Amino acid sequence: MSHVIDGLINLPPWLVLALAFALPAAEASLFLGVVVPGEVAVIVAGVLAHSHRLPLWAVIVTATAGAVLGDSIGYEVGRRYGDRLLKKLPHRLVKPDHVDRARALLRRRGGWAVLIGRFTAALRALVPGMAGTSQLPYRTFLPFNVVGGLAWVTMASLIGYAAGASYQSAEHRLSLVSGGLLAVIVLALVYRAARRSERLRGWAARRLGWVPRPGRALTVSLLVLAASGSIFGALLDGVARSHGAIGADPRLLHDVVDQRAGWLTPVARVVTNLGVGPFVYAVVIALGAALWWRTRELLLPIGAVGLLWAGQAVRVAINHAVARPRPPRALWLVQPGGYAFPSGHTAMATIGYGLAAVLLLRILSGRRSRVAAVAAGALATVLAIAVGLSRVYLGVHWPSDVAGGWSFGVAWLALAASVVCLYQRWSTKPPDPAADPGPPVTTEESSEHAEPAESEEHAEPVRSEKSD
Repeated sequence: MSHVIDGLINLPPWLVLALAFALPAAEASLFLGVVVPGEVAVIVAGVLAHSHRLPLWAVIVTATAGAVLGDSIGYEVGRRYGDRLLKKLPHRLVKPDHVDRARALLRRRGGWAVLIGRFTAALRALVPGMAGTSQLPYRTFLPFNVVGGLAWVTMASLIGYAAGASYQSAEHRLSLVSGGLLAVIVLALVYRAARRSERLRGWAARRLGWVPRPGRALTVSLLVLAASGSIFGALLDGVARSHGAIGADPRLLHDVVDQRAGWLTPVARVVTNLGVGPFVYAVVIALGAALWWRTRELLLPIGAVGLLWAGQAVRVAINHAVARPRPPRALWLVQPGGYAFPSGHTAMATIGYGLAAVLLLRILSGRRSRVAAVAAGALATVLAIAVGLSRVYLGVHWPSDVAGGWSFGVAWLALAASVVCLYQRWSTKPPDPAADPGPPVTTEESSEHAEPAESEEHAEPVRSEKSD
């Protein structure tokens, strides 16, 4: 594949941009992705963006449009001709029961199957057509198609951009990242299926006894805390040892500074203010007040403000203890205050908007909670990422400062969630086996016992009719 990338690198930039649209579009619509993965052109376009031959935003917009359009065409082909195409294929390649199971999976998982399929070449070429064949509603298919396409294109183009001259390794890096994401998703699905299995649940119940409902949330919270805490600890150790830039900090910062554009600078100034302490406090307090007005619930709003304040206090203490200097003053586009690590704006945005998402979910409880949870979580994530990137763009933080702010914020939220789950676990009393009234009477058993009574009730009118 490296000789293909070498050939694409030497093409005119406009032609590479056109291929970044055409190859992702042809993956699912023409099933070309089985032969030539569409990320090749996207990676090459990212490499050209690194050398200032193409704007990075144009690469992301163009390739995303191609990916979404191609998958939509593949969906329509599957919807109209899928059954006929499948019947023409040999049964040794496509077994009817496998097709039925794939359709059942798409109906059950819906758009999530489309999102998962985006991150491997073979599935990326086949899933849209199978979604159409399975009669998955297009209004369900499209949002997951757009989100998956945007995430995949952004990841591929940024890997090409970060690889720069060493672009031969970019495709391998994308494969590793995609494989890791797919492995995490598959493990999550296996875990969920295992929890739904009656046999496994019975086996766990016999060995573990009574396990309260907060157990699953506690497990997830502790895993997130361990992962984000490990990342923050590694960054903190590196910063404390060097007392300056670490790793690729200088190169990444100067690459971002070289990409500055006149129209983007005022946007970055506005975005970075979304991480200012007073603004984040105002958002959390406003949502807390709305929750209290709607439900008269006071503990969660007060707890959210307290967690935000405590997180800020801990971050400031770490900031002054490490006392890491900021990047050179010549790179600054705004006037910062304090030390660099971890980024205060980034940490405040991560913690504050995470808490705001929780408050918003409580306000919208009962109104399509699953959709609301995804939307609130996505919005909080986008805001936290945007604020962090703006700090690097404005030249006031090293990239590791921002990574430290993200990991610290996620770890703080996970710690708070773990404490809440533990409190719920300990404050909830387990059921008393002595007070167990026994297994409930099933519907079938109750109907069996009710049948004689029903026959007797119906027997009286029959005899009375004969007597008449």
